[in-house]
Amino acid sequence: MRKNTLLRALALSSSLGVTGTAHAVTWDAGDWTLGLGGNVNAFYTRTNCDASDLDSGGTTLASLACPTDGDKNSVNNGLLPASLNFSAETTQNGFDISAHINVYYGITSSGADGDSNADNTPDALKFSSVDARQVYLTFGNADMGTVKMGRDFGLFAFDAIINDMSLLGAGSAFTTANPGHTTLGGLGYGYVYTDRLAQINWTSPKWGGFQGTVGVFNPFDGQTSSAATKAIGESSLGFHGKASYEWDGAYPGYVSTTFLKQDIDIQTAAGADVGSSDIQGWDIFGKVSIGDFGFAGYYYDGEGMTSLALGGLVFPGFSDTADAEESSGYYVQGTYTWNNTKFGIHWAESEQEELTKVENERLTLGVYHNLTPALTLLGEYSMQESSLSGGGTDKTSSFNVGAILFF
Repeated sequence: MRKNTLLRALALSSSLGVTGTAHAVTWDAGDWTLGLGGNVNAFYTRTNCDASDLDSGGTTLASLACPTDGDKNSVNNGLLPASLNFSAETTQNGFDISAHINVYYGITSSGADGDSNADNTPDALKFSSVDARQVYLTFGNADMGTVKMGRDFGLFAFDAIINDMSLLGAGSAFTTANPGHTTLGGLGYGYVYTDRLAQINWTSPKWGGFQGTVGVFNPFDGQTSSAATKAIGESSLGFHGKASYEWDGAYPGYVSTTFLKQDIDIQTAAGADVGSSDIQGWDIFGKVSIGDFGFAGYYYDGEGMTSLALGGLVFPGFSDTADAEESSGYYVQGTYTWNNTKFGIHWAESEQEELTKVENERLTLGVYHNLTPALTLLGEYSMQESSLSGGGTDKTSSFNVGAILFF
C-alpha cells in the first residue's frame, strides 16, 4: 500500500506519465513510514490580446485572459501550483492506514485588492497564496478495499484533468494581467473542474482490471442569475461514484466512467423557497497506448454546472426560477514519444445550452522534454475561442515555456 498511496499523494503530477515516477522521499519512524514529495514549477506566458478579436465585452473564458487590449506577459504557475505533499502510513491489526496532507503554493503575489499591481505596492510587500487542497485519511486491506475520509479531489472529471497533457504545463491562459493561483489548462474547454470536496468514499479491491468507488461529499452552494436569489445545497449530501477497467498487453489502456448528483434549493434573498433543482452529471474517459503513440478521449454531460465548474462560475449554474444550466463537452488528444521527448496535440470543446448559450474551443500543441527523471522542460501554444449567443466571439492565443520539477 505504501507505494500506491505515495503515488496517490502526487496523483496530479504522476498520473500523466510524462515525467516518469514521482520522487517522494520515505523514511521509517517506528512502525510508521513517512513520505515527503512535491513539485515546483514556473512558466513564462505571452498572451495575444487583440481588441479586434474580443467582441463579447469581456464575458467569456477566452476573454478572461485579456482584460485590456495589447499583448500580456507573465511569469506564473501552470495548471498545477507548486506543492508539498506529506504522508504517514502503517499497518495495524490487519489494516493498512494512512494520512495525507498536501499543501499547494502559488509563486505570484496576491493582495486584498485582488490585483498585485493595482495599488502600485511593490511586489516584495505582497504574499503568495497557500491552499491545503488535500487533507485525508485512508484505511483498508486487500479483502475489504479502502475507505477514504477527508478533503480530496472529486471523482467527476478527475481522469480528464490528470490525463490532459497540459497538466504539467499551462494550457489556456487565465487573468494574465494579474496571474492567478493557476492557469485554466483545459478547465472550461472539454471538462469542468473536478473541485476539492470533503468526502467519504469506499474503493473496492481490484477484480482483474475492474475497480469501483462510491461515496458521499459535503454539498456546496451554486450561483444563480442575480442577487435576488441564492442556490443552497445544504438540504442533502452529494453522491458520486466511479467504475474503471485497466488492461496490459500489447496495447495497454484504461477506461472509466463517473457520476455525480446533489440537490439544490433556490431561495429568495430573504429565504423564501422558489423551487428545487440539482447538480448532476456523468462522464466517460478512455486512453490507449500503441507503441510510442498515446491516444485519449473524454466526454461529459451535466446539469447545474457551467462549462467551467460545478454549480456555476463566471456564468450562473441556475436561473432565478430554478432552471439548471445544461453543459456538455469533450476532448481528443494524441501524443508521440521520441526518446525523452513527448509531442502532443489536444483539441477540446464545451458548450452551455440552457441559460447562457456559449461554446468554448481550445487547441493546444505541446512539447515536453524530460531533461532528467525529475525535471521536465516544456513549451506549449494554445488557441482559445468562445462564442456567446447574442454577445459575439472572443479569440485569444498564448505561448508558454517553462519547467516543472518533482521531488
